[in-house]
Amino acid sequence: MDKLKGLINGLILAGMLLSAHASAATTTATQKPVLQSLNETQAPATHRTLPIKGYKTLSGTKILFIRTPGLPMFDALVSFAAGSAHTPHQPGLAAVTYSLLNEGVAGKDVNAIQAAFDNLGARMDMGISQDRTWFSLRSLSDESRRTPALELFAQVLGKPLLPQESLPAVKSQLQYFLDREDQSSAAQARQANLGQLFPDHGNAQSLYGTRAGLASITRTQAQDFHREAYAAGNAQITLVGDLTEEEAQRIGTQISAALPLGPATAAIQPVTSPTAPSLLRIERPSTQAYLRLAQPSDLRSGPDYVALQMAMRVFTNRLTNELRERRGLTYHVKADLSALQAQGLLTIELQTRPEQADAVLAHIKTMFSDFLAQGPTQQELEDSQQQLTGSAPLNSATNMQILRQLYAISVHNLPLDLDFATQAALKLSPVSIKSALNRHHHADQWRVVILGPKTEQQPLPAPSESATNAMCRMPGEIVAS
Repeated sequence: MDKLKGLINGLILAGMLLSAHASAATTTATQKPVLQSLNETQAPATHRTLPIKGYKTLSGTKILFIRTPGLPMFDALVSFAAGSAHTPHQPGLAAVTYSLLNEGVAGKDVNAIQAAFDNLGARMDMGISQDRTWFSLRSLSDESRRTPALELFAQVLGKPLLPQESLPAVKSQLQYFLDREDQSSAAQARQANLGQLFPDHGNAQSLYGTRAGLASITRTQAQDFHREAYAAGNAQITLVGDLTEEEAQRIGTQISAALPLGPATAAIQPVTSPTAPSLLRIERPSTQAYLRLAQPSDLRSGPDYVALQMAMRVFTNRLTNELRERRGLTYHVKADLSALQAQGLLTIELQTRPEQADAVLAHIKTMFSDFLAQGPTQQELEDSQQQLTGSAPLNSATNMQILRQLYAISVHNLPLDLDFATQAALKLSPVSIKSALNRHHHADQWRVVILGPKTEQQPLPAPSESATNAMCRMPGEIVAS
C-alpha cells in the first residue's frame, strides 16, 4: 500500500487511430491493402454503451457503478473530503490521520494487513490531495476472495486503531516528504505560486503540513478528525468491474455501514478577495530556471470548463511549437487546468535557461494575449477534436481508467456519461472557445514564480529556419523526442 502518492493522474492522451480496408477490383485481381491518408477526415468516435448506475445510502454515501464483465475482478474506490486544505487550523492533521489509517485494525498491524490482502490476491492503494483522500481496492470477483477483502478494507476505513505507537514514525515520514519538497524546484515553485493565489488559505499549505504543525499533532486530534471527515455522509464510492448491480449495491452499503455516522464536511471556501498580479523571484542554484504562471479559471463543474480545456490543448501545441521546436528554449511546456474544489486554475509550467527566463516569460504573456484576442483557428480546433476522438476510447480501455473517469464524475457532480466531455468538445467552435477564454482569463492577471540562479538576462534567440529542433534531434537522424 503506497502512501502519499498524488491523487488520480490526469487522463492518458493517446494517438489517433488509423484504419485499413481491403478493396477488390475484379475476381482475378489480387486484393491490396489501402492505407487511409492522414489528411482525410477521420471517422468520429461512436458513443459507447457503459451505463453508469447511481445510488445513495440512507447514511448519505454516494455510489456510482459501471459493470465490465470482461475479467473476473473489480475495483472499488472510496474517497473523502478530507484533504490537506480541510485542516488549515492544524497543518498536517489531514496527512497524519490519512497515514495512520492502515497502521492497524483489531488483531492486525500494518504488516498483517498487507499480508492479508496479498493472501487474498487483493491490493489496496491510497492517496491524498488538497481536497480529498482516496482508498482503492482491487480484488477478484469470486465471493470467497471478495468477501474477506472487502471486510478488511471496510475495517481499515471505518474502524482503524490509529495507534499511538505509529504516530512518531508517521510524523517522521511526513517530515521526510517536507524535506524532499524543499529540495524540489518544481514543488517549491508550485507552493510559492499557490501562496500567491491563496494567501492565508488551506490550499497554500503543503499536503504534508508544516514542521511545527506536525510536531504538535496528537492521536486524540487524529481520532476526532477521523470521526468527522471519514463519516458516511462525507464518503463517495465508485465501483467498476465484474459485479452485478445487486452486488455493487451490497458492496457500497457494506462499506458505508462500516464508517462513522455523520454528514458531509463543509466545502473548502474560495478566496473572496483575489490577489493582484505579481512576480516572485526565488534565487536558487540550478542549471535551469523553473517558471510557473497561474491565474484563476472555471471550476471543473463549470459550464465553460470543456471549452477552456480544448483551448489549453491548442495553446499547449502553440507553446510547444514556438518555445521548443522553433527556438529550442525548453524540452517540455504545458498549459493546463486544475480541478481544485475552491478555485479553478490555469497554469503554465516549463524549465528554461536561466539567462532567458525573463524573455521567455514575456513571450508567453504576449502569446497568451494574442490567443485571447484571436482564439484558436478552425484548423487548430479540428486537429484537437480529431486527436480527442481518437484517444477517448483508449482512455477507458481498462477498469482503472474507467474508475478514474467515474471518480471525477462523482466528485465534481458531472453528467453520468463517460463521453459527455468529448461530445461537448466536438460541438465547440472557435468563436465559442474564444468567448469562454475571455469570460475567465485576462492577459495581465498572471501570478508568476521564477525559481533559479540570478544571472544577466539575454534576449530570445532567433527562431530556427527548420521545423526540426536541434535540441531534440541530431541532424540527419530520426529519433524519439
